[in-house]
Amino acid sequence: MVEQPSDPELLRQLDDARTSGGTVEAVLRLERQPGERPVPSAVRDQADRAIRRATEACGETPADVHVMENMATAYVAGTERFLRELMAQPEVASAVANERPAEA
Repeated sequence: MVEQPSDPELLRQLDDARTSGGTVEAVLRLERQPGERPVPSAVRDQADRAIRRATEACGETPADVHVMENMATAYVAGTERFLRELMAQPEVASAVANERPAEA
């Protein structure tokens, strides 16, 4: 579960998507014990469990998922409702927006 305040840019994008109905892309860091290396099969299982529970809770599926097992990280694109539910899962340690506005 995301315990720290989430990335302000991700929260802004989620708020915008709530009104527009658009898709948001997020990068999620999955929970693991400090100092332990990620075990690829365990990381995949973590991501699958979190996505399955989020899908069951909100009735929506992600638009796209890429799990980077060696980094204990997942890229997930989905609706605002789905991503908020996914971020609330205990397997998710943190979440940031995948896309950032261009700096002037």
